[in-house]
Formats: sequence, C-alpha cells, structure tokens
Amino acid sequence: MTPLGYIMLLAGLVSLLFSKKWLYRLFVFWTLFSASSAANFGEGENGSALQVWMLFGCLWLLRELFETFSQFSLSLDRRIARQAIWLVIFLLVASISLIMPAYINGRLQISSPQLGNLSETPLFLTSHNFTQLLYLIFGISIALCVSQKNLKDEVRHQTERTILFSAVFVALWGLLQFACNLTGVSYPGEIFNNSGAVGGNGFLEVLDGVGRISSVSTEPSIFAQGLVTLLPLTFPAWLGTGSVISRRFDRCCAILFVVLLVLCTSSTAYLGFFFLGLLTILVLSRTGTLSIGKAIARAIALGGVLVVTAVLAMSTAPVAREVVSSALLTKSSSGSALERLMTVELAFGYFKKFPLLGIGWGSATSHDLFVKLLSNVGVVGTFLFVGAICSVIRRGWRALQPLARPLDLSRLAWLLSLSVFVLTAVFLGFPLASGNFWLILGMAMSVGWKPEIAQTQPPAAHGVECLG
Repeated sequence: MTPLGYIMLLAGLVSLLFSKKWLYRLFVFWTLFSASSAANFGEGENGSALQVWMLFGCLWLLRELFETFSQFSLSLDRRIARQAIWLVIFLLVASISLIMPAYINGRLQISSPQLGNLSETPLFLTSHNFTQLLYLIFGISIALCVSQKNLKDEVRHQTERTILFSAVFVALWGLLQFACNLTGVSYPGEIFNNSGAVGGNGFLEVLDGVGRISSVSTEPSIFAQGLVTLLPLTFPAWLGTGSVISRRFDRCCAILFVVLLVLCTSSTAYLGFFFLGLLTILVLSRTGTLSIGKAIARAIALGGVLVVTAVLAMSTAPVAREVVSSALLTKSSSGSALERLMTVELAFGYFKKFPLLGIGWGSATSHDLFVKLLSNVGVVGTFLFVGAICSVIRRGWRALQPLARPLDLSRLAWLLSLSVFVLTAVFLGFPLASGNFWLILGMAMSVGWKPEIAQTQPPAAHGVECLG
C-alpha cells in the first residue's frame, strides 16, 4: 500500500466502526481524486491502482450490506427500479461477453494502445477480463446504493455539500500546480498523484512548453470533466433560487471552476462549456425559469464576454497567450490526440470482426465511449448501456418543473451534470474507474421522479431553500 493508503485505510476503518455518516462523506469527497492511490499493483502497461475512493466505497458498501441483511430488508425503491433494471441487464450482457475471448482463443491480435509501440498480443480470456468486470460490478453497485440513499432530502443535501467542497479543494490544488508551473517550484505530486496505473502521471504532461494542470486527476481531460460536470450545482445561486453552501460561496466556486477550466488547456473543458451552455438553455426553458428568447440572449451575451476577456488576456498576458496557443493550435497535432485516434480506429476494427458481443468486456482500449462499448460488448451491450443512460435522463427531463423546491433544484443540477459527463465521455472512453461518474449517475437516478403530492406541497421555506 502507499503511505496515503495506510492513512486512508485507518480513517476508513475508524469510520466503518463508529460513523457511517463520515464513511459515506469520505467516499463522496474522494471520488474526484482519480490519481490518488491507496495501493498500486504491477508496473508499466500492466500497472493498476486501487484508488482511495474505491477503498472508502468498498467499506461503505460493506456497511450498507451488513445493515441491509441484519434488518432482513433487501429491496429497491420503486422510484429507481426501472433505471436499475437497465443497469443490471447491461451488467449481465457484459458478463456474458466474456465467452468471446474464450471463443477467439488467440486468433485475434490486439495491438498496443500506446503510440509508437508496434507490439501485438493474441487475445485470450485472462484475469484482466474478470478484474475489469469486477470494476463494473462495483461501479453499478455504487450507483444503485447512492441512488437509494439519496432519495432522502437531508442525505442528498449532505452529498451535494461534500462533493462541492471536494471540487473546491481539487480546483485549489490545480491552482497550486499552475503556480508551480509558472514559478518553477517543484510540484508536490507525491502527495495526491501517486497512482501506478497506466496514464496515472498526467501531472507531468507538458504541451508546447506549457505545463498542464491535472490537479489530483490522472490527466488534464479527467480534471476538466470533473469540474465542468459539477458547475451545475452552482446554478441555483446565480438564478437566485437556492444554494448548496451559500449564494456567495457557490458563486465564488463557479468563478474558480471556470478559471481553472480555462487554464487546464484541455479540449474537454471547452467542449464541456459548449454542451453545458446548450443544455442549460433547454433545461431552463423547460422549467419556465427563462423563455427561450431570453435564454439565448443571455447565452450570447455571456459568450461575448468570454470571447472579449480571452482576447484581452491574450493581448496583454504572455501566459494566457501560451495557454490558448497550446490548447487550440498545437493540441490537435500532439501525441495524445494521435494516440486517441489510433485507439479508436483499432477498437472499431475489432468491433467489425465481432459485432454482436464484441471481443469481450475489458479486452479493447478506446478513447471513445461508443467505440469502447461496441468493441467490448458489441451492439447488444452498447444498446443496453445507452438505454440505461437515456432512461435516467428521460425520466429526469419529464420530471422537470418550476424551481420552487429543493428537489427541483437538485434535479436540474444532476440532470445537467450527467448529460454533460456522458457527452464529454464520448471523446474520453468508458468511465469505468471514475468514481464521480457512478456518483453522478446515482444522484441523477435519485432525483429523477416527480412527487405525487408536488402540487399540494407549499414552497420551501427560506431557511431550507438550498439544494437537497
């Protein structure tokens, strides 16, 4: 185990024995720390890591299962049952797909996903396939437990406060990394960037002479995805309808997130801004908060302000000019972009040879969500995963209503969060080991219902107008 792992294991065991509430908070807080490892296994291309959030997630699941069995109550709330069925069927198909590596039995050569590495490996059913399946079982279990737990308003509010505080810490740590890059001071990556997994050293990336910001994430794109998908939690503060912590604090969080997203030189951040802006217009129009005309006008005005600010920054600040140049002009020809395209092409080739169930869960690497699914679980598994996500989003969309109650605010935030995460994941791959994805999925499931008594309930009192 890593030094961080020993400390977190002790904290987890203490929480497991004495405070389930704090154990859950620790799990939620660490879901954004994809580069923080409790234990590392193997080296090089065979390297893997037990992330800290997984450690806390395992302990929390054990506590939840123990209490469930001790009370002889193993049931799923009907408000999340339909979405849960989709996920369970997808998991079943992913499990069945493991017959494909056994059937292929070395007749297919798998090319290395690393650019410049021309090695090939024959495909067999190995322990790696079962390990990847265990990750999927664990992730879906986390999503289902999170969704069940956060059906209660007080728990949902606790979750939203914890993940927002986590995002603030991640953003501030990213700001520290940016300052270290500017001043030449050594960045303390050994604290939170200790992952031994493949691609876990994203904090070392340099693009055209500009050090990139990954904070506590495995790479800048994952860092960007984590922040941009949590921006919707701050929207009620801007709309004047509520807050997670307080309106002033939430607004400051939003400004901090936007600054770090611009500085991280990740195309994921800029795509995330675009998707989030477009979806926000649709959602606010759906809830009646803004008319379509006003929403479009405000989006154009905000876009104009951002463009003017960027132009002024580029003309007056050399650092800003280097950041924009690295992000927009040299990124497309960088090694990371070419490697991503290569993995997509290779994985799609595997899918064309075995279209029904793919070549087996965990067998192919691709930096594209749909190609990753098609190559690993074929058209059957891809259809079921898309159906599961669409089921959650569709249910949340139908339940949208005027933002008068905490549940309405939470629904808006988590629906936007899940939608943006999935859209950005299209260009990153399947978020199998991303704790924040399973958390966001579970949260979106937990708020995707409309109370039957919504029409007779009074609006939330001023003292509880915050999210959840």
